[in-house]
Amino acid sequence: MGLDFLKQILAVPTCSGQEDQMVDFLASHVRKGSKGLRGTCVTDAWNNILIRKGDAPCLPCVAAHLDTVHQPRPVQIVEQDGIVFGLDQQGQRYGIGADDKAGVFVCLELLERFDNIAVALFASEEIGGQGAYHTPVKWFDDIGYVIEFDCPGRGLVSYTSGGTRLFANDGDFIRTAGPILRAHGLISWQHHPFSDVMALRERFNFSCLNLSCGYHHWHRPDEYIVLDEVEAALAAAAVLVEALGCRRYQFVDGDADAGLPPVEITGLQLA
Repeated sequence: MGLDFLKQILAVPTCSGQEDQMVDFLASHVRKGSKGLRGTCVTDAWNNILIRKGDAPCLPCVAAHLDTVHQPRPVQIVEQDGIVFGLDQQGQRYGIGADDKAGVFVCLELLERFDNIAVALFASEEIGGQGAYHTPVKWFDDIGYVIEFDCPGRGLVSYTSGGTRLFANDGDFIRTAGPILRAHGLISWQHHPFSDVMALRERFNFSCLNLSCGYHHWHRPDEYIVLDEVEAALAAAAVLVEALGCRRYQFVDGDADAGLPPVEITGLQLA
């Protein structure tokens, strides 16, 4: 795992409505990166970063959000015993925006690993998902499904986001993804609050997932990342993208969905 690059992402200040510095840093990283990393990278009027790589007729898409709730200030990124956290200029703990910079890191690592993939990094998720709601419709024409990385800790999966179902209980999507999720310990299915995939499901008819990516104490000064959990998220995601492949997994609200939930829903447990 590219620890140095993760630390670089964490060191770039960004908050809702003030994502310009992060957008410039990440877009430059992709456009000037190695041959394995580069894709077609564009930004839009809402400060979303949209990347696609490869020529498959249908692309998998991975997603995260660029903004955080912490006001921008200089922060020292500290790595200690596999934990990454931030200290301000007075040596006090300060949030590093691990929600959702850990997810951003996972997405860009996956971009480097796959020949056919799309990456959507959304602005202003923390203030109502404005980026995800305003991303150009046409960009999603050939997207087959979206896997977002915006759950804390390890082992969590969103069954719903903001009350919106993310996939059909009896569809090919979960039948393919389910065994992989279980094998990687992603077994705590819960009803989670708003995330970008909620906005995407409201706008489009493809299936989605939202998974843990290793951040803890989100939105708090003592926020931190567990590196082993980020690595676990990346490992699970690589197998998922490979198995789900370059095809569309449709799910339209109102479609027949006779199957019971294929998993036990444990409720909202984000503490």
